[in-house]
Amino acid sequence: MAISEKKIPLYMQILFNKIYENPSICDILDDNRIVQLSNFFATNKLIKDLLRDVPKNAHVLQIGLTFGKEIDAIYNKVQKQGKFDIFDLSETQIKRAAEKYTHHNMTITNYNAAIPWDEKYDVIICYQLLHELPMKTRQQVMDNILNNLTTGGKAIFIDYAKPEGWNLLKYPLKWFNRLYRPFAESLWNEPIENFCLKKDEFRWHHTYYHGHMFQKAVAIRKILSNEDVLKLTRMFNSIEKNHNKKRPS
Repeated sequence: MAISEKKIPLYMQILFNKIYENPSICDILDDNRIVQLSNFFATNKLIKDLLRDVPKNAHVLQIGLTFGKEIDAIYNKVQKQGKFDIFDLSETQIKRAAEKYTHHNMTITNYNAAIPWDEKYDVIICYQLLHELPMKTRQQVMDNILNNLTTGGKAIFIDYAKPEGWNLLKYPLKWFNRLYRPFAESLWNEPIENFCLKKDEFRWHHTYYHGHMFQKAVAIRKILSNEDVLKLTRMFNSIEKNHNKKRPS
């Protein structure tokens, strides 16, 4: 298991300590009604689609604890035969989670996912976290996630996207992000995979929600590269062609 990394990065201390290190505020934000409101009532759809990409009994890692019912939903999908691990940087959040999920058989580790770890997972989830991360940290976290997938494993990133032009919520959200979430707007400008170095080793599938306010990007490791597929296609075509030539008329 990963070595504990307790130091909270400076960007978190400046931007998010008032939220994640204040138990009273956390209790308010952990209400499912508040979570729904903060996500413009997209939460149920996001979680439902997330669960579709999590096989039962899988070995699952989530980067970061979340408010609301998302953790419960993943735990229930994984079931007793699977394994569910969570990394989080905040000791306050970890303490709250230990009390909230008393009867859940899962491991919550104080760890910074920007630092590489050893254990491989079938599924790694990054749920509404990327918009809180500076570009360099985002790249490190994403590459570590992709590097720690089992063969055929998948990474699931759910986060903000650039709203469609007709979406009237686009403008207040833009100014809110500039005031309180300075790293969020970068997700409007490029696909999620462009923020990591290992993107070409994976196949990416995108889904958008609520007029492109949110997105899900699923990365699945390529068993064969595009070049390998082309080589195999040429080889099989050549074999088939030679076979047809030898076939008696």
